[in-house]
Amino acid sequence: MFERLGRALAFPLAAMPALVAAWFCLRIAEAVHASGAGVAQSSLFGAGLGNDLLSLGRFAFVFLVGALPLAFIPSHRWRTAALGLLWSVLLLAHAALLQYHWVSGVPLGADLFAYSASEVGATVAGGWTLSPMLGVAVMAALASLWALLSMSVRDWWFRPGARAGYAALAVSLCAFALLPQRFAPAVARTDADVDYLLNKTAFFVDSNLAHLHGAGAAAPRTEAQTPWSGQDPRYPFVHVDRTPDTLGPLMNTRPGAPPPKLVFIIVEGLGRSFSGPNARLGSFTPFLDELAGRSLYFENFLAGQGRTFGVLTTVFGSLPFGENGLAALGDKLPRHASLLSILKSQDYRLRFYSGSNLEFDNEGIFLRRQGVDSLVSEKDFGPPYGRSNDWGYADRDLMEVASEREARVPAGPAVTIVQTTSMHSPFTFPGKEAWLRRVDERMAGLKLPDSPVYRNGRDIFASILYTDDALRLFFERAAKLPDYGNTIFIVTGDHRLPELPMDTRIERYHVPLIVYSPMLKAPLSVKAISSQFDIAPSLLAYLANNHGLKTPKEVTWIGTGLDTEPSFRNLHVIPLKQTKTEMSDFVSGTAYLAQGRLYTVGDGMQLDPNTDAGALARAQAQFRDFLEANGTAGRSTALLPQGDARLAGYGGERTLRGTALAANAGDLGVGKLRRIADTKEVAFEATFTNHGVDTSPAFVPLLVVANEHGLELNETAAPVRTLAPGETVTIVLRPDVRKAAPGSYFVSVLPSHPDTGRPLGVGQYHVETRL
Repeated sequence: MFERLGRALAFPLAAMPALVAAWFCLRIAEAVHASGAGVAQSSLFGAGLGNDLLSLGRFAFVFLVGALPLAFIPSHRWRTAALGLLWSVLLLAHAALLQYHWVSGVPLGADLFAYSASEVGATVAGGWTLSPMLGVAVMAALASLWALLSMSVRDWWFRPGARAGYAALAVSLCAFALLPQRFAPAVARTDADVDYLLNKTAFFVDSNLAHLHGAGAAAPRTEAQTPWSGQDPRYPFVHVDRTPDTLGPLMNTRPGAPPPKLVFIIVEGLGRSFSGPNARLGSFTPFLDELAGRSLYFENFLAGQGRTFGVLTTVFGSLPFGENGLAALGDKLPRHASLLSILKSQDYRLRFYSGSNLEFDNEGIFLRRQGVDSLVSEKDFGPPYGRSNDWGYADRDLMEVASEREARVPAGPAVTIVQTTSMHSPFTFPGKEAWLRRVDERMAGLKLPDSPVYRNGRDIFASILYTDDALRLFFERAAKLPDYGNTIFIVTGDHRLPELPMDTRIERYHVPLIVYSPMLKAPLSVKAISSQFDIAPSLLAYLANNHGLKTPKEVTWIGTGLDTEPSFRNLHVIPLKQTKTEMSDFVSGTAYLAQGRLYTVGDGMQLDPNTDAGALARAQAQFRDFLEANGTAGRSTALLPQGDARLAGYGGERTLRGTALAANAGDLGVGKLRRIADTKEVAFEATFTNHGVDTSPAFVPLLVVANEHGLELNETAAPVRTLAPGETVTIVLRPDVRKAAPGSYFVSVLPSHPDTGRPLGVGQYHVETRL
């Protein structure tokens, strides 16, 4: 019996080369697709193939045991055919996971549990275009599989015995238990690199197994200081509201003026890497750039989520996420207070506009719970408007409908929310051909180099230009409304769209925030980090302090208020949830914890590896504290005790109060960097400041010049020095770039460790200059 069982286990082992060859065909297709997104195949193809083989080894026991029922088929020919059918289904499933990744921008994992079947279908259908390359790859994979299997029927290349079957089963089980799920070489810098390396089927299985077994559940409470007090374990986010009014000093508020109208525009996929000054990919939002130039503009701003599921709860409620996004709880959404419900109780009218399905991500349930008076979605559109894709109606149609309806509503305090969708796959909208031509014009105007990012992403960049122009229309019409002079506009992205390649993981959350109002005293560009969690607390503090509105004495805000400091710093603790089921990112001061790794965040959301064990431990403790509190909130019926949402007069503090942060490397940093024009040689002037209360550690002022590919051309340093508390020094650095060909280059300046060269504080990174 044991001999027969061993031979049954060994049967699929003999056919395994056929599956390897078929999987190789799909890896080639994935490599071709990824190279178009800037993933360097010369250094990563082997690693990707290695992950495929690692995955096959880890899950070989599934193939071996799963084929045991085939042993009851007496004919070897029919047994092999049955095995081929099973493996063909596996290959088709793997191809479907590849297509999902190409459409959504992220591999499919435990999201399967977080979205309904209709929502997953809408995500895929909304951007489904069958890739001819993937179709060819699937046919090649199936042909390879069946050709090699047919060869095994005629003449097995080897005939493993029972011992080989048992040995293979044992080795595979050990590999599954002991080996890592995947590996990524150091050259894998971006999310696109890491996602490419994954075997999508293995990732799907590992992610769902972890979800089913509760991996990632909150660890026991560790003492950690956070912005929320958590005195009552039943209501861990409840704390006394002390949000400062950071917006009031920047506004011309007339005594006795009526409360202003608030207009929120949440732009699907809007990211800083292609919008605003010094955008890494060049800015494709000329109108928003112009608007930012006369606004309060936050350069280093973070969304709370990597997908749309959490944007409403984050922006309007500063709420935790629960397990899969708080709105995913639907009718079981815990009782809470939000900016919307608080203003609704004080005679504000609430209106929401979208050209899409209001029930996706349970947005409609959340908005109705806040008391929104008017909900406009795809079902409210009609002629002359037509659907642009499966997501609904295009952004220009949305702006026209919203503008027309806003012009007809009665006067009075109101909150208007407009949520766009056109910057989402499949990136289709009316007049697309004309906007594709404008992409070429914009690239020429920005003098952008020809690269696969722009060649393969023309549809995406066209949609960005299209949405930006739709926003221009909305603002032009809003300027004609009688309450325009008493309106505050808030523009942000729900997350950064994933289809364009990202340099770093945090880029997924890096979105702009534009606060524009005719009441604004002067434009201001802000480098201090804030997040969408800070929007609701700050607006309510402004309204309470300047217009006499009431605010709750106790709140459940995660945010502590918008920081309007022009120079770079971070006084916030910010949890970040990439997908409904993945939460492994956390920012505390300048410490960024990402999937267990620690980085230092600098201006422009540049990241440097951080080896500070103390900062890592503090960040992990704070993150564990949040995870436990977040889990409690997701299981509760209320986030605060019944009757504790009592409204009172403004009681905020004078300045933004920071909490104990995991790391505050911002004590020592580069505040300004400029090219000296009146010199015969290339020279840069950098200002180093010690913002701390102690003397800075010894550091080397370091300047690095690199080309567009990150290749270092020159490194120049000034003598080692220290700075007294509050001291500022200006240092001139002269790199030797005489051998550099004329063109665009990038300069970085940072305070570095005299021995290791690692950053000791916050630098200025990737500043473009012409040589």
